[in-house]
Amino acid sequence: MEARKVDDRTKTIWFIEPKYTTVEFSVGNLFFFTVKGRFPEFTGRIIFDESDLHGSSVEVTIKAASINTGIKRRDDHLRTADFLDVKKYPDIRFQSTKVEKGRDRDTLRVTGNLTIKGRSREVVLDVEETDHSRSPQGDEVNYYIAQTKINRFDFGVSYGPGIIGRILKVTIQAQALKQ
Repeated sequence: MEARKVDDRTKTIWFIEPKYTTVEFSVGNLFFFTVKGRFPEFTGRIIFDESDLHGSSVEVTIKAASINTGIKRRDDHLRTADFLDVKKYPDIRFQSTKVEKGRDRDTLRVTGNLTIKGRSREVVLDVEETDHSRSPQGDEVNYYIAQTKINRFDFGVSYGPGIIGRILKVTIQAQALKQ
């Protein structure tokens, strides 16, 4: 297979703005209750290749200890080895391996490796570009909504089977600033 040469002049770098972005999850608990939470501390970068979408990439690093469900006691437990083991695995990482067109002109499918507790699994993010505009300061910004579902057992987060659901729904609402 021949490697494609990508023209760096057609690539733009976008940084995900944490103060205008949410990384949220929800999971079933006790069969009828849903626990929601978010990770407010993270960094992220998007490299977008206008001439060849396959030359694009996404990388995100989330501080696992920043997990927040609104209940301190639960959050403290989620940081332990029963769940995220943040002392041993301080970061949750996503590195794309493929970016391709989605179901219509405003959507993308971003495939990549998600690493939680040292275990990597392939996940697919369904991404919708919701807006492309300028901020009041004149900066060029893109807004995205990305969604996926992950099985927490795939990442060694298996505490509370039968009480806590296996599948987490993840939604990211991101503002990315062009560099």
